[in-house]
Amino acid sequence: MSTTTHPDLLVAKAQYETSFGWRVEVDSGHGRLVMRAGWDLDAVILPARLAHRALAELRFTMLEGPVVATPGGQWLTFLTTLAATRQPTLPLELRRSKAQAVPRGGQVVLPQTPSTRTDIRDWQWVVAPRQHRSPPPWCTVIAAARRAARW
Repeated sequence: MSTTTHPDLLVAKAQYETSFGWRVEVDSGHGRLVMRAGWDLDAVILPARLAHRALAELRFTMLEGPVVATPGGQWLTFLTTLAATRQPTLPLELRRSKAQAVPRGGQVVLPQTPSTRTDIRDWQWVVAPRQHRSPPPWCTVIAAARRAARW
């Protein structure tokens, strides 16, 4: 990848790495930033309706953490601390709700800036990461999603 091709992405990559300690890569083929699940964090992807209910519960318990929305907002990716197992799996009720665990080594797309954006055509933070604050534990996000799936 040439630094002249994606200079803004290189700046954002450096911001993520400096501010949060995340190992971030530039996916030059798609012109976006990614990190690998299982390196620094794990991730679970939920359909928007389920995700917003789970997020409401995490906010209520003051355990919300970084959440990324896909362009258009139909899917939300919750970043979590590393799961207890190398290949985290989801309970049946979440799989039935179309939730997905990002497999170890799988790409997690990050917004092009560590702060909140408003253009729904881009990947954007629903909950932006914060310095000196760890994402919620994997099991906490899964438990909130399970409870939300029962609503």
